[in-house]
Amino acid sequence: MKNTLKLNVQGKNKTIDVDVHHVFNAGYAGSDQEKVQEHIDELAKLGVPTPTTTPILFPVSDYVVSTTKHIQVQHEETSGEIEYVLIWHNNELYVTVGSDHTDRKLETFSVPMSKQAYPNVIAEDVWKYEDVKNHWDQLEFICWVTSGNEKKIYQQGTCADLLNPEQWEENFSKLNVEEDGNLFFSATINTEDNTLAFADKYEFELRDPVLHRSIKHQYEVNVLPESIE
Repeated sequence: MKNTLKLNVQGKNKTIDVDVHHVFNAGYAGSDQEKVQEHIDELAKLGVPTPTTTPILFPVSDYVVSTTKHIQVQHEETSGEIEYVLIWHNNELYVTVGSDHTDRKLETFSVPMSKQAYPNVIAEDVWKYEDVKNHWDQLEFICWVTSGNEKKIYQQGTCADLLNPEQWEENFSKLNVEEDGNLFFSATINTEDNTLAFADKYEFELRDPVLHRSIKHQYEVNVLPESIE
């Protein structure tokens, strides 16, 4: 099944049609290893096995990436997390913001399978990487979650909190990540209270304080009815 993403290049007055070939998800990729350990401890509370090395990088199927605003899940123990996303297209590199929505029950068995279970949601707008490369660490993340009638800030930080694209070069070369049609999800930053939120809605934003612009997206989470077995 061919998965083509129609994306808007913000500030360039053009769209690109990206035929997705491969998708790669990173994990435990914070620039501050103490905070990485906090995230590992956060997941360990849910029974997620401790990684033998950090960061980690693994492929997921091409069909999981979507710009959808609604997803359906099997149960209530799933959650999103804000990440920067790199996209290679026609020999150009683009960046946007996304969330690799994760099945936290399945994650206790296999991290890659838990990422495969639900969409990797991205925004429809992108920036050219070259336009933000020189002030990369100043790009700001913010993610809100809504549960019932309560909305709160869930994650907040900057790209400086994560490994930057240049720091991934060695691992990229091992899996041929930097090829046209490929997408890379950066892994995430810590939550505000080091607790995962199983929310009804996720809103996320990547802000550029230098060029005074932002990329936003949101999606709702709907739990499917119980099956008849």
